[in-house]
Amino acid sequence: MAQNNSIFAAILIAASLSKLSLGCAPTDQESIPFSSPAPSSTIVASAAVNVFTTPLPTSTVTQGTIPPAVPSPTYTVTSVFTEICSPLENIPVHDLPAHVNNPFNPPRISVDDHHMGVDFAVQEFSMAVPGTPVHSVLQGTIVLILDDRFPYGNAVLIETPINNLSEELLEAILIPTPSPTIEPHPALNCPPVSSNHIFDSDQRSLYVLYGHLAERPTLHLDDLVGCGEQIGIVGESGNALHPHLHFEVRAGPSGARLGSMSHYSTSASPEEMNAYCTWRVRERFQLLDPMQLFSRPAVGIN
Repeated sequence: MAQNNSIFAAILIAASLSKLSLGCAPTDQESIPFSSPAPSSTIVASAAVNVFTTPLPTSTVTQGTIPPAVPSPTYTVTSVFTEICSPLENIPVHDLPAHVNNPFNPPRISVDDHHMGVDFAVQEFSMAVPGTPVHSVLQGTIVLILDDRFPYGNAVLIETPINNLSEELLEAILIPTPSPTIEPHPALNCPPVSSNHIFDSDQRSLYVLYGHLAERPTLHLDDLVGCGEQIGIVGESGNALHPHLHFEVRAGPSGARLGSMSHYSTSASPEEMNAYCTWRVRERFQLLDPMQLFSRPAVGIN
């Protein structure tokens, strides 16, 4: 019993220290390490505490009601988008690389490791600070809003049909060809694929996720947002050790409506876990390097 109490106390101390760490040292905020026969990772260990290295405490978050599946919209080309906007207010597109504090690090196939997006942090006196308005980088439709669901925290997912992207932009972001879905690694405990998930496999879209926002977005599902429109503010909700914007980009079937997604938390429902696994590791939604969106010279606005 004394040994268990000592272990529990050590976990509480580690968790407390991780929340006090507001520096911008690169950390893998969304990595889920586990033992497997896969090759060993070459990631450099971080001094910050990763909450996934200790057992998760019982969550007090009330499990939200999963919205029923809704029919997917039929997309037609109404306009061609050539403009890319900065996701951070008052940070020009060409200055974004200077605000990357955790770069894109593609995962191994079928596992939920490394870093599947890029983290942007605004710093003052060498510390990451919250409160910077977050803008949509493309015109699109809101297809998912998360209300403090682990690990993304408060988050919004915006869909832009690929047919609406200019040839120049498509060449820059290198949309992958569709690949067969795969089974996640058994260690992820992913539930079976849900028949409630609706996709239009005949058309494809670009999906951009904005995570760890300070508050639940006040927007609504199916709202149309414009390039440069504010969708939230930088925070540290979910699995975040300091204020930053987690920016994740994927290509997948159009009209995706996942309802909600969460994992690695006792409050996560099987439906949320299944949606998370479909988004993250089943290759239904293929990962892109987010910085490719900003790779063209003289593109974007503040």
